[in-house]
Amino acid sequence: MSTLEKAIIFATEQHQGQLDKAGKDYILHPLRIMHKVQDTDAKIVAVLHDVLEDTPTSAEDLLALGFSTNIVNAVLAVTKKDGENRFQAVQRTVKNPISCTVKLADLSDNMDLSRLATISVKDLARLRQYSKVKDILLSAQSIHKHIDCLDINQDYPKFDYQNAVQNFQYLLNVMFDYQHKIGGINIDSPQEWWILFEDASAYFAYCKRKGFSPLESVYLRLVNETDLNYFSGVFQDDTSQKLFQDMFKSFLQFHFKKDSE
Repeated sequence: MSTLEKAIIFATEQHQGQLDKAGKDYILHPLRIMHKVQDTDAKIVAVLHDVLEDTPTSAEDLLALGFSTNIVNAVLAVTKKDGENRFQAVQRTVKNPISCTVKLADLSDNMDLSRLATISVKDLARLRQYSKVKDILLSAQSIHKHIDCLDINQDYPKFDYQNAVQNFQYLLNVMFDYQHKIGGINIDSPQEWWILFEDASAYFAYCKRKGFSPLESVYLRLVNETDLNYFSGVFQDDTSQKLFQDMFKSFLQFHFKKDSE
């Protein structure tokens, strides 16, 4: 029996007798989520994503059943704890790339009001909350996808999801370290040039928060002013400037594509 099959059987048993808001067997919801995601681990997490919140199951139970720590941590990250609201819970979800993927699929299903016979004011209020949570998750997903595409060496300091400014700063620093002849010398220390991208990262975060596309001219001005103030203009050469421009284009592609279309 595959791990996914085990997850389906277990979730079906645990959700036995539970109904969704449309009066249908609840297990149909996690199964729909499973079909919305591609990766096998994500499918397993999708099937199990409500067992900790809506059944007596514990994380220890899942580990005892043979589910990996990676799977269980992802399930924990999509589980709303007692006393948490949706916005508090999503701050844990964004830290885990699998959880982001599964939660976005979960929201997609929950936001489909066509399954309800009648739509109440409460349903509409919940839909507005879901929409805000979705925006948070989409931003987080773009960060995780960018990290994956950079193929970071395992010896490089591990990414720790924080706020938008620090996330962008880490990404810019990785891109610089891996592509610049000077940065490559300091491959084990992302702090070496951290300040170089501090203002540019804050600018990217501001643009993301306001919902508009950043300007390359502003970004370059911020990076170059920092270079002149802290590094005596060592990065004013054509090669460095071309790299900064390429980094900007990459950021647009990953984090501002919708805004720039």
